[in-house]
Amino acid sequence: MLADIATGTRALARAFNLLRQPGVRPYVIIPLLVNFLLFGALIWYGYSLFTPFVAWLMSFVPGFLDFVETLIWLFFGVLAAVTLFFAFTPVANIVAAPFNALMSEKIEARLTGRPISSDISFMRMAIDAIGSQLRKLVYIMLWALALFLVSLIPVINFIAPVLWVIFGSWLLSLEYFDYPMGNHDLVFAEQKRRLAERRGLSLGFGGGVMIMTSIPIVNFFAMPVAVAGATLLWVEQFEASKSE
Repeated sequence: MLADIATGTRALARAFNLLRQPGVRPYVIIPLLVNFLLFGALIWYGYSLFTPFVAWLMSFVPGFLDFVETLIWLFFGVLAAVTLFFAFTPVANIVAAPFNALMSEKIEARLTGRPISSDISFMRMAIDAIGSQLRKLVYIMLWALALFLVSLIPVINFIAPVLWVIFGSWLLSLEYFDYPMGNHDLVFAEQKRRLAERRGLSLGFGGGVMIMTSIPIVNFFAMPVAVAGATLLWVEQFEASKSE
């Protein structure tokens, strides 16, 4: 169990080298640029809406309290940063889903020396990948609701923080293993079954991703690293064990 946890976590460090491969880089850069533009536009739109509101609010404030405007803008900056931190990962995953599937395919081909045979078009892959993300979102919401209710129960709720960490690690593992497993036409139920069989590996990997996503700036790059790490583990741990 402990060995599996360590293996899952170490895969993320090893994944950085895979992202520098010539055939892989475009699938890292393009979704990052799309997401930076998307969130940049949202922040600018929020700024344009907030500016007249601040001007209207300051019209009621006496001149000697001008410093209040600085506090208001500081509040806006913190609000924007918090929103960006919590919203970036789920939104980025939906936008980048088709690129992540292709990146996982390219990485697996480099690791194994053989391409993944597929007649599916990019558009079909994009629709399937985004649909998978939405199904997982429903799964997340249902389990999150259950854990929230547990958090409200006296006595039992003292273990809630531990359950949230385990739950988050499990979800991140499901999130990123979906790309290499989905490329082999494994449905969501089968993905869950396979990951449950290697629970230590899954939680070690997901816990490492959770740490990355909790660090500002680093969380922008957690997604491609996690996709590469999940693909590496798929090839070395899941596919290799199946062929033995």
